[in-house]
Amino acid sequence: MDKKESRLIESFTTVGGVLLLFGAAIFITGWEYAPYIYLVGSLMFACGQFADRYEGDDRIMKRLRGQQVLGACFLLLTAALMFSGAIHERLLADITLGGRMRSFLLDLTRRNNWIVTLSIGAVFELYSSFRMDRISKEL
Repeated sequence: MDKKESRLIESFTTVGGVLLLFGAAIFITGWEYAPYIYLVGSLMFACGQFADRYEGDDRIMKRLRGQQVLGACFLLLTAALMFSGAIHERLLADITLGGRMRSFLLDLTRRNNWIVTLSIGAVFELYSSFRMDRISKEL
């Protein structure tokens, strides 16, 4: 990977991370465009994470890269769950669905489930980035 590609990936990841943070912080206020800001940020961040490659032979670094990719997937799932509030309202109004299926969908689209996936993704991203930094300094 040349320097230009590396800088592009780094800038995508940085700008995406800032939009992630901003979108999640503003979502709490109830602003209607906050999920869209978070969605754009999560897509940019995930693209940066997916494009970044580790081409060495260290098994620990490969595992940590896998954790970073998994964390990016959780951040994308968070974006989907942020939009589930409207689906939740529709499910509450719709009484034609079967009992178990309706109950499952209502639990899945509960308003604050996005916080759980955001926390899991953030822990994966933070842990792996700090460990990768420490390991790269040792090498």
